[in-house]
Amino acid sequence: MGDEMKYNFKKTIFGNIPINWEIIDFKDVLIDRTEKSNDTNINMYSVTNKGIIPRADKFNKKLADSASKFKLIYKNDLVFGMSREILNWGIMKEDVGGVSSAYKVFKIDNSINPMYVELFIKHWIIYFMDIIKPASREGQSIDKSMLFKKSMYVIPKSHQDKILYVLNKINEKIENNKKINKNLHNRFDKVLNK
Repeated sequence: MGDEMKYNFKKTIFGNIPINWEIIDFKDVLIDRTEKSNDTNINMYSVTNKGIIPRADKFNKKLADSASKFKLIYKNDLVFGMSREILNWGIMKEDVGGVSSAYKVFKIDNSINPMYVELFIKHWIIYFMDIIKPASREGQSIDKSMLFKKSMYVIPKSHQDKILYVLNKINEKIENNKKINKNLHNRFDKVLNK
């Protein structure tokens, strides 16, 4: 049994993984996105350690509109915000949006499912902490050269599809429950305010 196991797994920086799992480099699957706009009809987003959220949800006050250009982000882009001790990053879920031009934005190559990338980074977040540039002031952009030195293991596409299908169904239920809870909360508030 020991010899058989030795041939079914390979050693990697992530530990032993099945031999049919690939190791790929981020530099081979991330494409730098630099497209900018100043279209005031595009929703603005912030990137936190909890993901990409509408900018209005992060800031309680109304932020001044800016005529300066912002970076465009598209559905399934990998976006890194300003970080210091906590890595602020996420995968864009909406079709299009805008973020600070200081953010790093990457299109993920079509060969990799963006949800798989998201799960991998979440699971191995400590591995990615050294992409945060050392800084004495609040927040710095990530070090792209360090990110491009990173690699990840990729399970076979058929396995990815099965896992991601189940996770998508779970996420749909979670989002639906959030909407139900928000609706109930609003109704409760209306009853109390009568």
